[in-house]
Amino acid sequence: MKYVMRQSRDGATEIVNMAATKKDAGFADALRNPPWVEALTWFMRTMAWVWMAKGLYNWAAILGFWTRFGDFAMLPRMLQGSMTFFAAADLVASVGLWLAAPWGGALWLLCAGAEALTPVLGSGGSFMNNYAAALNLTLILAYFILKWRVSASDR
Repeated sequence: MKYVMRQSRDGATEIVNMAATKKDAGFADALRNPPWVEALTWFMRTMAWVWMAKGLYNWAAILGFWTRFGDFAMLPRMLQGSMTFFAAADLVASVGLWLAAPWGGALWLLCAGAEALTPVLGSGGSFMNNYAAALNLTLILAYFILKWRVSASDR
């Protein structure tokens, strides 16, 4: 048995039995009981980088750095409105996702869902095609599955 003496910040001293602490069971245990909280955090942080890039891409189009789109003022009004909304909302959602805050996930769901619906609303409202909309819906489904697994593992 291994005992260690610890002292807290308030000066209290205690002796702790290190043999009684839980040891890491290894890779096989991690496969049986995957760390869903960490998986959700990594998913949210990865999506934060992607949504940050999407927001900056929209800002670049608005400010005229991408000549492929031409002059922003000459684009259809519906497309101007959606690009302006997503330029701001994607950046705010990326910060919330990086922090793994509940409001970040909710705002990301709003942005991803709205972006998935824009091809359906009309051709003038988005540069996205049906494949990009399907990708957004797949990412939303992955988020919900991870959230469900996290809540199931807490029980």
